[in-house]
Amino acid sequence: MMLMRGVLAVLLLSLCGCFVITWGTVYQSLAPDAGGLLRVQEKACLADCALRLIVNDEAGEHQIFRKSDCVVEFAHANWTGSVVAAFVDGLYCKQIKVAYDVRAHRIVDFESAAPALRASIIENYKVTAQELQENGGDVFKWATYPGDGNPHRAKNEFKARYGR
Repeated sequence: MMLMRGVLAVLLLSLCGCFVITWGTVYQSLAPDAGGLLRVQEKACLADCALRLIVNDEAGEHQIFRKSDCVVEFAHANWTGSVVAAFVDGLYCKQIKVAYDVRAHRIVDFESAAPALRASIIENYKVTAQELQENGGDVFKWATYPGDGNPHRAKNEFKARYGR
């Protein structure tokens, strides 16, 4: 009887977790001048998982992206002045690419910030010329887990660095 109550209590708490929205930060990047903070967050539930990107600055908190059915496999951001560019491999929801200007408080064209983000991923993860060649020269493709069950360096290094 006591075991049955324990099992019911755990089940009830698990179900309640889906109704209480709690977001966990899986990756964050602070602006070099400390004028902004980008956070990649996940919310997990029994039937759904969601992802959002939040930027905090002097004006408050801004949600710059949100999508359901996402699981973070890799995330990286780069700051160029007041603009943060972020790339996330969301596995089921595919690649997420977004750029935000904390000074103007608005989404900006990702492609204008992409070259610096690409260079930052290559530098931070020491992506080799051979790895880039194997991925058609596309570092975002290198960073995207194909979901084939095979070891994947980008995913494994992200997990080692950020506990994912």
